[in-house]
Amino acid sequence: MRKSMVAGALLVVAACGGKDGGTNPLVTTTVEVSATPTQITVNQTAQASAIVKDQNGNTLAGKSVSWTSLNTGIATVTSTTGVITGVAPGSATIQGVVDGITGSATVLVTPPVTAGACNTGLTVVDLAVGGVRTLTATETQGCIKIPAATSAPADYLIIPGNINSTPDVVGGYTFKSDEGETVPANNLLPGNSVLSATGPAAQLAPAGDLGALQVGFETRLRGEERRQLRLSDAQRGYRGLHAANQLRLSVSSVVPAVGDRSSFKVPAQTNACTNFTTITAQVQFVNDKVIIYEDVTAPANGFTATDYQQIGDEFANVIYPTDVSYFGTPLDEDNNGGRIIILYTPEVNKLTPASQSSFVGGFFFAGDLFPSAGAGSCAQSNVAELFYVLAPDPDGTINNNRRSTATVRQGTRGTIAHEFQHMINASERIRSPILQDFEDVWLDEALAHFAEDAVGREIRGIGEAEDANFQRTFANNADDFNAFFFQNFARLKVYLQNPGPVGPTSSNADSSLAVRGAAWSLLRYAADNYAAGGDVKGLMKKLAGGPDVGVANLTKNTGVGFETLATGWMIANYADDLGIPGLGPQFAYKSYDMRDNEQRISSGVYPLKVNDVTGPTLVMTGLQARSGSGNYFLTIRNTGSPARTFRFLNPDGTTVASFSNATWIIVRVR
Repeated sequence: MRKSMVAGALLVVAACGGKDGGTNPLVTTTVEVSATPTQITVNQTAQASAIVKDQNGNTLAGKSVSWTSLNTGIATVTSTTGVITGVAPGSATIQGVVDGITGSATVLVTPPVTAGACNTGLTVVDLAVGGVRTLTATETQGCIKIPAATSAPADYLIIPGNINSTPDVVGGYTFKSDEGETVPANNLLPGNSVLSATGPAAQLAPAGDLGALQVGFETRLRGEERRQLRLSDAQRGYRGLHAANQLRLSVSSVVPAVGDRSSFKVPAQTNACTNFTTITAQVQFVNDKVIIYEDVTAPANGFTATDYQQIGDEFANVIYPTDVSYFGTPLDEDNNGGRIIILYTPEVNKLTPASQSSFVGGFFFAGDLFPSAGAGSCAQSNVAELFYVLAPDPDGTINNNRRSTATVRQGTRGTIAHEFQHMINASERIRSPILQDFEDVWLDEALAHFAEDAVGREIRGIGEAEDANFQRTFANNADDFNAFFFQNFARLKVYLQNPGPVGPTSSNADSSLAVRGAAWSLLRYAADNYAAGGDVKGLMKKLAGGPDVGVANLTKNTGVGFETLATGWMIANYADDLGIPGLGPQFAYKSYDMRDNEQRISSGVYPLKVNDVTGPTLVMTGLQARSGSGNYFLTIRNTGSPARTFRFLNPDGTTVASFSNATWIIVRVR
């Protein structure tokens, strides 16, 4: 079964960037201000910086910035160099002005920290069952205490986390705990109960056999897109093409018939816009949403006419309307009535090395939505909405890799839904009247993975508000489950097995299945809890349409800060469907019984790595928390158990954890 689950990971691609080439003269239009870090203590410093953009959305270099603090009693800033200094605890707004245009950022100033942690005593956390509290490492001086369980059991989940909204901030830290009311002298503990988190387990989870070849290929192709393509060029090309089409309104759509032949340019792995193979393909099936072509050099004994009809009907009747309802509409640059082209070609088969069980299933290349000639063009472009897909090869004529029709059909069902989201995402941004960038990789991938299970839910008849358990997602149909649900649950499983070093917003989304699983589940959590009025489709369309990208896009359209999303999501990954009394509804998934689904693909064991806090002392060194994530600790305390202290410290084991946005997340679970 694994082979069919792995085989279908189609690739989706979206480019980033922006070339000059808009209206002259160029004038300052936006000033994006940031501070690094965003949290400092009294007397510490941070650096303010600004990105200045013109009316075309392109960066303007060499601009002078005038800096001002609106809260000089909290933080000051030097007017020309932008050095911020903490004065007193509180929040300060730092403004940067360029050519009369103002941008701002917020800096949090916390009390000063002495050299050692816990010097002024412990912060006591005493919660009712279901209670949640967040505290910064700095404000607690890295030390908290859970009181003795005098009259009832008192179990606590403790997550030393990183709620930094800037992706890929990685905080290294040490976690310590001991029984009793006080912290031992000099904050050090005996070494008889020392555990280490260093070594392979603390590294990013490898791709393994869940589509490693596909992910590796995608990584290279995404790099090619970002190196060669600028979204603003595609936008200008689209406007020119759209204007030309308006002049020939009497010309009907160009729709080929079965048996017709056309030539296509299939992009290579490197220098894709200039390095491509021209092939000839023949139409095998046409309906009102799709045109399916097969390369005339495809291996023998491939799909039949019935197979092509089934593929085309599933796309037209399920995948197309579902993706469009969630994300928007694709372009129609090839004037074929809005039909999407699926091209089965052995050029995709050649991407998989010899004698491999898994394979590259296919891809969408954003260059196909660019002009093929002129300024900012991509010579490879077919100027068409097009997927390239693996061709069946039952006899293994290409690289000795046998690919039956059943394997290719099953292995590419869900991933066509995935790829279609990428096409729509790029289309919506190209169509926009505002010059835009392509979506950040992690969110573009999260949306595409969301498309997979959205189609699966449509096939299963699972409503948006239904909390679907394994019985609903599997429903005694392994083919549908493997095509549309399994891979998302499996990628999330990889994340849950070692969550600290892997963040949902990480740039490693182009190469890490764990990041993709985390990103998909964060998006699911955000939609479940923060889609305005419960309108999940409306939220997805706003995300796909831009103009914001990444974390800014997600927080703007959910209406809550990243710290709220990250905290709630981390708690939900433990607490979902556990039935913890008193726990707020915002600390759970609403669209999936995530615990049940994950247990059922993990031999009955929920895969989240939870470290048990037992014994008189505990030390864990070499821990990491990447932006939006953290490590999980659980202390089980029956009636009569003594107090317990916990420390969230730097790798030196003595000073408070000082990476930006180091935060305790504490939940009483019993």
